[in-house]
Amino acid sequence: MPTSLAIAFPWGRYHATPWGRHVNEAAVEWPPSPWRLLRALYATWRSRAPHLDERTVHRLLDALAVPPVFVLPEFVEGHTRHYMPPADFPRSNRAKAFDAFAVFDPAAEVVVTWPFDLDPPEREALGELAPLLPYLGRAESVCAARLLDGPPPNGTRCAPVDAEQAAGTDAPLVELLTPDQPLDVAALTAPTTRVRGARQIDPPAAHRQPYTRPVPARPLPASHGNRQGRAGGPPDAVRLSIAGPALPSLRAAVGIADALRMACMSRFGGLSNGGASAILAGKDATGTPLVGHGHAHYLAFDQDGDLLVDHLVIWVPAGLGPAELRAVDQLHTRPLTAAYARDLRPVRLAVEAVGEIAEVAGNLVGPSRRWVSHTPFAPPRHRKKRQTWEGFVEAEVRRELRLRGLPEPVAVAHLPRDWLAFRRHRLRERLEDARSATGLELAFETPVRGPLALGALSHYGLGLFLPSGG
Repeated sequence: MPTSLAIAFPWGRYHATPWGRHVNEAAVEWPPSPWRLLRALYATWRSRAPHLDERTVHRLLDALAVPPVFVLPEFVEGHTRHYMPPADFPRSNRAKAFDAFAVFDPAAEVVVTWPFDLDPPEREALGELAPLLPYLGRAESVCAARLLDGPPPNGTRCAPVDAEQAAGTDAPLVELLTPDQPLDVAALTAPTTRVRGARQIDPPAAHRQPYTRPVPARPLPASHGNRQGRAGGPPDAVRLSIAGPALPSLRAAVGIADALRMACMSRFGGLSNGGASAILAGKDATGTPLVGHGHAHYLAFDQDGDLLVDHLVIWVPAGLGPAELRAVDQLHTRPLTAAYARDLRPVRLAVEAVGEIAEVAGNLVGPSRRWVSHTPFAPPRHRKKRQTWEGFVEAEVRRELRLRGLPEPVAVAHLPRDWLAFRRHRLRERLEDARSATGLELAFETPVRGPLALGALSHYGLGLFLPSGG
């Protein structure tokens, strides 16, 4: 009977960097390498079960040096980014580090199977060591392991292949660090610093074993496509991270929002054989603009106050359907560019969150009694000759709030700033088409829930207000 070890990760994540890779490559060692598993069992023996006979444990580890077969749950790959200040911050720049991981059902188990039965002493030792294993990979990968009594379960297999099989297969392959046979315990337990000190990448008495590996599931259609938003409806917002050699200025918010809209429509058309989404485009099949503000708002904002756009939000009050979500998910496949604006350099986008706007971008929602312009407000209509600019702007703000079913402010104050330096026209419009605009502070009697995007080009990031205070 084969020997099978089942390992569950209650937090639904496995964190580990493949041997020889840098952590900021954001690569994930999945499944866990046999080398890592044997080192973990050795460490568990020395720290948690030192009463076990040394020769028995060494025979156990030597037997388990044979490349096992893995049964894996469906998974996706993800990462988070951390900006860690050094001791002399702010004189030195923050260091960016990636934390990459595999994500799967917390109730699922990874089953590791060796094609033989252990002798009773070794099997008894493995049965005692397995439940004592605290984590596998980095310490965040808390685990619960157990020795199975029966045959391994059916599922997606990740099996070792030889060089000839690897050359003749079209299946995705991954190389896992595996100990040579017979096992060299001294090499297995050698510190990484000793290996690096010898100017070696791989430890001695180990090799890279090719394995077949299933393709990760797509995160949006698999896990977010059926996610429920507010009041049991579909999700109404997606937050995107933005990265590139030069982030766009907040003053170009309208331009990058316009480019984002075109990219979403292009991805949708590619997935639907030339079809169009009224929700993403803001127009019906005849090209008539949609009435109301339930369609997509493309909002660019600066979260850390450096006047550079670091996040984008697609907010659709009417809700995003599965087809729209799939189109947004494809934004990472090509850089976002704007052929009509030389001041917008190509940047990369990645989906960070999908769901209700309050969860996805709470800094746009509030609620708050006081709201301040993040991008300038441009009145959607023309001022009459006898109206003052201040009176005209205040009347337009009140009108915009009424159209959205929001209360009118008790006070509207103009904020001095270079608001006219902001882009106030779309990519295909001429500079002389730019709207007049200004920055405002709105005060309400009771807290108002956002997002607040008002005025001309409000679906392209102009007229975006942020909550300030309570």
